[in-house]
Amino acid sequence: MRRALPILVLLLAPFCLRAQQENNSNPASPQAPGNPVVAETKTAPQPRPKIGVALEGGGAMGLAHIGVLKWFEEHHIPVDYIAGTSMGGLVAGFYATGMNPDELKTLIESLDWRNILGDRTPYEDLSFRRKEDQRAYPNSLIFGLRRGLSVPAGLNAGHQIGLIIDRVALPYYGLPAFDELPVPFRCVATDLVSGKPYVFKDGSLAVALRATMSIPGAFSPVHEGQAVFVDGGLMNNLPTDVVRQMGADIVIGVHLERAPVEANDIQSIFKVLDQSVRVVLAENEVRSLARADAVVSVPLSEFGSTDYQKNGPIMQKGYAAANDRSRLFAAFALDDVNWQEYLRERAARKRTEAPVPQFIQVQGTSANGATDIEHHLKSFQDKPLNPRKLDQALTRLKGLGRYDSAGYRFTEQNGRTGLLVHVVEKSDAPPMFQPAFEVDGSHIYGCGRLPLGVADRFAAREYLRNPDRTLSAVPRGEPLVFCATCGCQRYDVSDLQEE
Repeated sequence: MRRALPILVLLLAPFCLRAQQENNSNPASPQAPGNPVVAETKTAPQPRPKIGVALEGGGAMGLAHIGVLKWFEEHHIPVDYIAGTSMGGLVAGFYATGMNPDELKTLIESLDWRNILGDRTPYEDLSFRRKEDQRAYPNSLIFGLRRGLSVPAGLNAGHQIGLIIDRVALPYYGLPAFDELPVPFRCVATDLVSGKPYVFKDGSLAVALRATMSIPGAFSPVHEGQAVFVDGGLMNNLPTDVVRQMGADIVIGVHLERAPVEANDIQSIFKVLDQSVRVVLAENEVRSLARADAVVSVPLSEFGSTDYQKNGPIMQKGYAAANDRSRLFAAFALDDVNWQEYLRERAARKRTEAPVPQFIQVQGTSANGATDIEHHLKSFQDKPLNPRKLDQALTRLKGLGRYDSAGYRFTEQNGRTGLLVHVVEKSDAPPMFQPAFEVDGSHIYGCGRLPLGVADRFAAREYLRNPDRTLSAVPRGEPLVFCATCGCQRYDVSDLQEE
């Protein structure tokens, strides 16, 4: 019965609006002579139905949501509530802070996606010793040895994307709930500890956005208290039920149509894992689509989840898909007067200015480490914050090699506002092991074949006293060299020594 009411509103809205317009355009007929005057009764205008939008996850394909939102704004379709998962959560969160679709488009087009997805610290931001390591071993394959031979929790620690999120969310520190944003907002993550979905509705906006997009294996999970959050798509990739619970009368779901998979496409372990995740997502998407009152399906068969460089065509696909449902959505379009009022109410809740930090506080590391970082960032205290310079400073901090990522937000203590810097130390290192391979054509051995060189870097660093101190078993002369075919060898490997 509850589902029937929104559907009935969808069907009857065009007729009701048309009848209302006809009544407003026809003035009351003059009173006939001799007839008694009947007192006119005025009824209060009925409030319009509240519209909620749910945005589906899908990596780069989720950028199509920006095109859908752009069409909504151009045609005066109000968004009273918004929720999303993964990339849908990221777009929804940025939109909820008051960014309009054109600002979102400009941001997406300005990003260096290769740097964001690779998350490698730029060479110029590495410390002197790490630059030496990078020249000697130009690869990112590093194994931690702190708890035995291990790999990181994700291929991407999320440092670069985290800085972008921090910059957008920065003015909204101390927000009592996400309902106080210009557009009330929710996003969904999965708690690996409880095995259940988690809906973020308050707390740190930056943590919520970083958690909802933490694709398992691709991005490191977010540790918050006793919870370990990863991408919410595992449980609820299209949170139409969440939007309904927020109070929406009409729920619009934006679905991303992927290319069908052929049997011949599933040949590698990565394809098997990818398709396994897609099967899980498809199952919960079907349930979510059934809960929506209207669906915008965006055909994206020619794009993949990593096609961020194709953001322009992807956003255009979203715009065209919304336009295909124009007759349905026309019933909810506001006139110019009501649309401007809607925009004024949204702008009144937007924050644009950030306070001047009166102190610097660091968490996520030891007391000595925090003191060193606070001293390093002292120049950002008692002056208007420059987020871009702060991003550079934190990236250089990551370049020391001890931290996976670093982020920031404002905090308040004793009536003072300060800058809270959160660092994430490497969980599996130091010590660490970094292999390297070399094909050297300058020597031909007795068998007449090309030799293959193998070297390694074993690093055990003490950062607090001397961050550049490295203990390593690195070849001082030539590395272990052997013929890849017959195995004839030559050894020249130094003992453990201090550089």
